[in-house]
Order: sequence, then C-alpha cells, then structure tokens
Amino acid sequence: MILWLFLNAVRRAPRRLALAAVAVAFPVALVSGTLFYVDVAVHAMTPVALAPVQVEMRALATSLDVDMGAVDRQLAGVHGVRRVERFAAADVVVGVPGGTERSSVRLFAVDPEYLRRHPWVRTVSGAFDRGAMVNEPLHGLASAPDVTIALPGAPRPLLTLPVGGVVDLRTASTWFAIPTGEVQGDLAAVPRAIVIDYAIFDRVLKPALIATLGAKTPVLNAGLTDLPPVDVEAHVIVDHAAYPADPARAVAWSAELRHVLERRAPGAVVVADDAAEALLMAQVDATNAKILFFLLGIPGVLVAAALGLATESALAEAHRREEALLRLRGATDAQLARLAGAQAAGAGLLGAAAGILVAAATVSVVNGSAVWSDIPPGRLAGSLGLAVGVGAAIVAVRLVRLVHSGRRAQVTLDRRLLKRGWAPTWRRARLDLVAIGVGVLILGINLLAGGLRATPVEGPPLALSFYVLLAPVALWIGVSLLAVRGLLVALARWARPDRARPLSSWHGACLRWLGRRPARAAVALVLGTLAVAFGTEVVTFAATYSAARHADARAGFGADLRLTPATETPADPPAAAGVAATTPIRFVPARIGSDRKTILTLDLSSYGKTSTVGARMLTGAGFDALAQHPDGVLIAPEIAEGFAVGPGDPLPVTVFPDDGDHSRNFTYRVIGVFRSFPPTDPPAELVMATTGVPPFLLPSPETYLVRVAPGHAPASVAAALRQGPVGHDFRVTTIADQELAGQRSLTTLNLAGLSTLESLAAGLIAAVGVAVLGAFVALERRREFAILRTLGADRRQVLTGAAQEGAISVFGSVILGVPIGLGIALVSVRVLGLFFVLPPPLLALADGRLGLFLLLTVGTSAAALAVALVAVNRVTAATTLRE
Repeated sequence: MILWLFLNAVRRAPRRLALAAVAVAFPVALVSGTLFYVDVAVHAMTPVALAPVQVEMRALATSLDVDMGAVDRQLAGVHGVRRVERFAAADVVVGVPGGTERSSVRLFAVDPEYLRRHPWVRTVSGAFDRGAMVNEPLHGLASAPDVTIALPGAPRPLLTLPVGGVVDLRTASTWFAIPTGEVQGDLAAVPRAIVIDYAIFDRVLKPALIATLGAKTPVLNAGLTDLPPVDVEAHVIVDHAAYPADPARAVAWSAELRHVLERRAPGAVVVADDAAEALLMAQVDATNAKILFFLLGIPGVLVAAALGLATESALAEAHRREEALLRLRGATDAQLARLAGAQAAGAGLLGAAAGILVAAATVSVVNGSAVWSDIPPGRLAGSLGLAVGVGAAIVAVRLVRLVHSGRRAQVTLDRRLLKRGWAPTWRRARLDLVAIGVGVLILGINLLAGGLRATPVEGPPLALSFYVLLAPVALWIGVSLLAVRGLLVALARWARPDRARPLSSWHGACLRWLGRRPARAAVALVLGTLAVAFGTEVVTFAATYSAARHADARAGFGADLRLTPATETPADPPAAAGVAATTPIRFVPARIGSDRKTILTLDLSSYGKTSTVGARMLTGAGFDALAQHPDGVLIAPEIAEGFAVGPGDPLPVTVFPDDGDHSRNFTYRVIGVFRSFPPTDPPAELVMATTGVPPFLLPSPETYLVRVAPGHAPASVAAALRQGPVGHDFRVTTIADQELAGQRSLTTLNLAGLSTLESLAAGLIAAVGVAVLGAFVALERRREFAILRTLGADRRQVLTGAAQEGAISVFGSVILGVPIGLGIALVSVRVLGLFFVLPPPLLALADGRLGLFLLLTVGTSAAALAVALVAVNRVTAATTLRE
C-alpha cells in the first residue's frame, strides 16, 4: 500500500519529487565536489614532494669489512626497490705525479652507469671510462694527464689514474649530505672533489683504509656534524609509484620500507631515509590544504543545506492537503509517517545520485581528467560515503520538519504571522548577534595569543590553529543575518499600519505589502546574501592566494632574468641588447655554533640597480646600511630568535667550515633582521656585502641576476640571450620558470579550480532561492491574483508585486553580499601568511572573476524570476475561485 501510494504520488506530482531532490542535490554536490577536488590536489602532493629527491634510501655500512655486494643483492629483492647502486666516499689527498703541491679532496666512487642514470651529476668534458673525473675547482689537475691519490698523512700515493674529464657536482646534493646523526641531511660545502670507478675503490682504496683504520672501525656516529672520513653505502632507488598517493600514508610506508631494508641485512647496514623530510613536508602541506579547502567549502555546504530546508517549506502546503485527504480515507499516523519517509528517501536517493554525478563531472572538467582515475578507490569510497551522509542528514531534518508542519493548522499559523510579523527561529534566538560575538571572540583570543603571526611556517600544520578558521564562518553567518534583520526592521517600520498614508502608485502598494508580510522574500534575500557573500569570499581569497604566490615567486627570483653559469668557474656574462644591469650572486657556506648556515653575499655597486624586488625588514637597517658597515650582516628571524641576537650585537661566524684550506673565523655586526631578502630561492639566513669576505676567499658566482632595459619584455630578451653567446655559457631562466618550479607543494596548489566550482554553486544557489520565492508566490497567492483580476487589475499590475519582490531579493543579495564577502575574505586572508615568505596583500580583487560571478548570479536569478512570473501569469481567476 505505501509503495503504491508513493509511486502514485510520483506519477501525479513529479515536480514535487524533483524539487525535493534538488534540495538534497545541492549540498551533496558541494560536499562531494569539494572532497573530490581536495583528494585530487592532496594525492598529487606525494609525486611533487618526491620529484626533487635524488636518492630515496641510503644503506650505510656499519663497518669497513661489510660485504656490500651481498648486501646489495639482498636489498634489491625488496618490494618497491627499483635498483641498488654502489657508492663510496672518503677524504683523500690528490696531486700530480712528481709535483709537490697536494690538495685535500673529497673522493667519490661510483659505477659508470651511475653517472648515466642521474642527470644531476653532469659531465662537463671527457668520459668517465677514461679515468678519474675532477671538478672545476681543481684547476691544475683538470689539465694534467694523471692524478695521484693518497690517504691523509700517508707518505706515498696509493694509485695514479689518468684524468678522464671534468664533472660538475653543484647539484649533487646527496653526495654532500651528512648521512646520519642529528644533522642528517645538512649539506657540507666541500669545494674540491674527484670521482673514480667503484671497482678501483673496492680493489685499492678500501683495503688501504681497512689497514689504516681497522676492519671493525665503525663509520657511523650518532653525533656526526661533518661528513665521515670514509663512507661505504648502497643507494637504494625506490619506485615512486610504490609510494601511497596520500602523503600521510607515504610517510608511514617509507618508514616501514626503511625497517624492512635494515632487516634484510641485520647489523650490516643502517638505512637513512632521504625522502622522509620531503614526505613529512608534503604531509603537513596536505593537512593544511584540506583545512584551506574546507575553509572555502564549508560556507557553501551550509548555505546549500539552508536552501534545501527552505525548499522543504514549498512542499508543506501540498503535503498538508495530501495528508488531510489520506486521514479522511482512514490512514493512520504510522502509515502517514511511512509514506513521508518513503517520499523523503526517494527524493534523497535521487538528489544524492544527481549531486555526486554533477560534482564528479564538474571536477573532472576542471582538472582535465576523471576523478576516479586520480583518487584511490578507498579514498573515493570515503568521500562518497561522507557526501551521502550529508544528504541523509538533510533528508532527516527535512522529514522531521515536514511531519511536524503537517500537524499544524495553516489558518492558525497565518494569523499568528500576521499578528507578530515574520519571526523565524534565527531571528528570535538572535543567531546573528551570537555568531558575530563568537567570531569576534575567536579573533580576540587569537590576537592575544599571538596566533597566525605574519611569519612563514616550515613545519607546524595549520591544524594547530584550526579554531581560528571558524571565525570567518561565524562572521559570514552573523553579518549576513544582521544585515537582513536591519533591512527588515526598516521596511517594517515604514509599512506599519499606524503610519499608513495614501498610496500613490501600484509599486508603493506592493512594497507596503512586502513590509507587512516579508517572510518569503526575506528567505530568498537571506539565501542570496549568504550565497553572494560566500562566492565573493571564495573568488577574492583565490585571487589573493594567486597574487601572494606570484609575489613569492618574484621575491624568490629577485630580478627579471637569471643567468646560471654552465661551469663552476664562470666569466662574467658579456653585455647584450636589452640588458640594463647584471649583478653576481654568491653563496658562502658558514657555521654559527654547530648549525650550518648560508650567507648571501652581494656586490653593492650593482645589486641595487638590478634587483626588481625590495627587501622586507623587520627591525634595524636594510641593504643601504651595508655600504656604511663593511663588517655588517643582515640576519633572518630564526637566527635572531635562535641565537638571541639583534641589531648592534656581534655574531661570530665560521666561513667555509668544511674546507680545511679556507676555513676562517670572523665576527660580524648585526645591523638588521629581514623577513625576506631577494633572491629568496635558494634560501639564505644571512646577507652581507662581498667586502665582508677577503677577496681570495670569495667563491665564484652561483648565478647572475639580470634587469631588463625599459621597453623590453623579459621573455623576448631571454629568447635572444639563449640564441646568442650568453646562451652557450649560461642557462637563461625567467620568472615563469621559477613559478613552474615552485617552492613547496602547498604554494603550488591552484585554487582557481575550486574557486570556479564554489562560485558557480553560489550563483546557482542564489538563483534557486529566487526560484523558490517565485514558486511560493505562484502557489500561495493564487487567490489574491484572482481577486485582483476580478477587480480590474491588468496583467502588468498583477505581476508587479512578484517582480518587485524578486528584484529586491536579487539586487539586495548583491548589495549586501559583496561587501560582506570582501570583509570575510579580509579575515580569511590572514592564514596565507603561514604559507608564503612575503606577507600576502590585504586583498587582491579579481575584477574579471568577481564580475563574472555577479553576472552569473544576476543572470540565473533573472531567468528563475522570469519562469516564476510566467507561472504567475498563467493563474486564471475562474479556475482559482472554483478551487
């Protein structure tokens, strides 16, 4: 019986089922769309994090007598391991046969295939199979036919090898990373290096090292702060596809793999996970991205749910009539409840399915690939379950309200509304004032606690300050409702009966009628204001995020172009057309206490003419003061806090701590603390003039910044430089290349796609709110329209009231929602200071996107209003009066 009644109701009133399904589809679509977008973005972070990792795992021999050949075979059989490569390093002394000058050098031993597989070890000239490869700082040896290799302190060399060519190790960070200990991963700046075949090391050098140091000599030290004197390793190359896509699971899987590798050769090796730091950063970024996305998505879900509840009331009258007829025919309360449940379940299933399909299709279009191909099945099932749960909650609330409203007498309800005016629950409970108070209280507590300070974060996730993100949501609800309350109060006072005066126009009569019975129009106005404010916030937040990312890239780049030398000892770039100025950028390795630091050294005469981005100082003097203080240094905030120093304090620094021939101790004077000092990529903790280091210690420039002459485009100048002599000796890059490279996986996220999804949903929510208002007008005022027609009102006069209410709802939503959305975006933008080096702009207005959003909102609302007016126009006096 219940099934028959349900199917009959669907057949006779399909539009009622469609309206109820739309009420569920909107919140489900927003939830599932946001979840799909988050899942796709987060699961792309693991590949992004692993991309710059050169070697994922390093298996370090615990002593020199370990049989690394057997260890390599054992490790190669572990699931997920692509291959295992032999590697060794040692401190040696090199010279030329018959020469007296000898230099301390870091020796590396690898197989010939190693250099061919890893492009970050670049062969400048020659070939590895011809003999030893030397790097360019060994100027004399590069042109010598042979080189001798001896252990430190040994009277005679162990072997003599021919010089096969020159190798560039500037990007081989893995080789210079401290392999274990508390400072694992810190890079030692060893200027001179030689690379030989691993077979020669295994046959000649390793026995000599065992004879000198002892076979059982441990080569690992937990307190190691420098490269070990000898290091025998197996570089384990892990298949990136074996890592779980979710960064949190990838961190756990990487740790498990490290333990599995150690168990394959127990006691023989200790495995260092070089991918762990990158994955941990990706895990933090994933947590922050989820919170950031939900900060933008939660308001949309709330307003979509409110729309669903508002559409429920459009069905109340039909539900009451149907229930009354069934009661007259003998239906019991239990049967009516089961019928209502069946109708709600049917609408819920239809709406949930439609919402999920629309969300999946939209996200697939935005991302350019199907969501099910980018999201693991387990995570996809979890997102679908959560979206269906939201739909079930909406259905449950709607069912309760529908059953409850069916038991009320409509006449009594109408009389009560006429007597006391429109007073919904939020208005009686002063939800607007409570929400504003909660938002202000959260922000006040955060301000007093010093949270969300304008300093970049490297480790702690935004989850530690998640409660602060509730403040924009509370303010969004409170301010929107308060604005509508104020408008209704002003309208009600104008339309009070005791202030009645003769009406001069039909528009005035409709406006007075609206002031006395504002319920339906006010619901549409509330929904529209919330939707417009939400869409404005999303569009503005995404635009500000993009502006902050671009500003960070400009600060990281520092100029219009960069010239990276092809060799380690470059000559200055020649003059070229379109180039106004160039300046060399040098990085000096240093140590403060036991912490390794990097000093950015500047040529004061050319840096100011070349840099296109100014430094951001926190305290003290800036770049201009370096010329007056030859021993002056600018420091980053972490040094000021970690070493308790500030402007005017002395700062002892050891430069070239890993080079025994050039290591020196200096005491500099702190003259300022900077937030950012371009170029910020690669990062440097100290900035000083080149005059602060003796000329014979100055290293070769790492790169050259280039300022383009006025009237020239950087892209065209870069193209011309690549084709000329500069392109032969230097790699030319633009700021666009810098933005593509990115700084960390979170700041490379693109919020434009999410902004498109959310703003589209906001515009449609506002339009559907107007459509619901039109449905109310057509359903509830049929008798009024019929009476007006019988009294002589023409078609235009009958439509005036409905059109006026719709116009007030649409344009009132825009007028109230845009400033509210901009204000909430201003509060939300505070969180961006956690992710960027530079503080984000106050607001970046995306004029085009915001205009398109408003055009979408007004256009769809106008279309919905037009449909409603057509329905009103079809109401005939005879049919209505007969009913």
